Amino acid sequence: MTTSISSNGSESQNRQQSLTAVSSEEAAVIERIKRRAQARKLRAAQKLAAQVQIGSDGTKTFIRFSSRQRLEHQVLLITFSTLALTGMLQHYSAMSPVAWVINTVFGGVETLRTLHHLAALIFILEAIYHLGIILTVWFVHREKGGMWPRWRDLTDIIQMMKYNAGLAGERPLFDRFSAEEKIEYWALLWGSVIMIVTGLIQWFPTWVTMALPGQIIPVSRAIHGWEAILATLSILIWHMYHTIVKEKNKSIFNGLMSEQEMEENHPLEYRRIMAATNYLQQIVAEQEAQAPVGKKEETTVTMDGEHELA
Repeated sequence: MTTSISSNGSESQNRQQSLTAVSSEEAAVIERIKRRAQARKLRAAQKLAAQVQIGSDGTKTFIRFSSRQRLEHQVLLITFSTLALTGMLQHYSAMSPVAWVINTVFGGVETLRTLHHLAALIFILEAIYHLGIILTVWFVHREKGGMWPRWRDLTDIIQMMKYNAGLAGERPLFDRFSAEEKIEYWALLWGSVIMIVTGLIQWFPTWVTMALPGQIIPVSRAIHGWEAILATLSILIWHMYHTIVKEKNKSIFNGLMSEQEMEENHPLEYRRIMAATNYLQQIVAEQEAQAPVGKKEETTVTMDGEHELA
């Protein structure tokens, strides 16, 4: 009997020790998860706060576009303009004034086609590059990106229409990209696919007609021409009005936007950036308060860098 009681006591003690060990392991796992979540929050906050530049007079300037994004836009600007000009001249080459321009300025239609094909090749390469960026955002960073449509965009469009008609007193609060910018962006993507496909069909008609009926050539020529006209008018009327006449927005060229412009055009992103900046400043202040006097400066430098997030 004594042996049985002793054995039961040992088993109970071992069970209790096992439960304690499991609880300790779970607590350690939970703590690691919390630290990783905190690190992700810090990385996100530092990424947002890095968009703010504060001048010597305290003026805040916001980095709207990176150098890579600006370069991508300038390449798109040059290639699109070249394609529109050389394409329209070919499309209306039967008109005497247009024929005179082709022969006098460009030295003939063959030179015009060569320029058009060269610009098209660069345009296609840029489209492939941009597709790589989209896939990286979706599948590597596992984010939808700022241009991804949301239900809020629909309500923003309705609110903006009411505001423009004088039926609403306030504009909708836009995030990094407005509903108008998203519409234009996705129209550009879809239009690029149409132009590239129909353009390649006309560029290599012999290969295409080996697999598809010959009627595909005139059909693609018609689609290519009308889509080109639509895209050109969209850029001249919609895009240039919004960026040059309405807003006078130079951020795609210099990458910067003033605090007033951010508050007016992208208030939700502005608030998020400022909240991230305040969050980091609060962390630095807490660490400085806890650190010894001689190490306060070192603590501030660590938090300003990314070593703490590694």
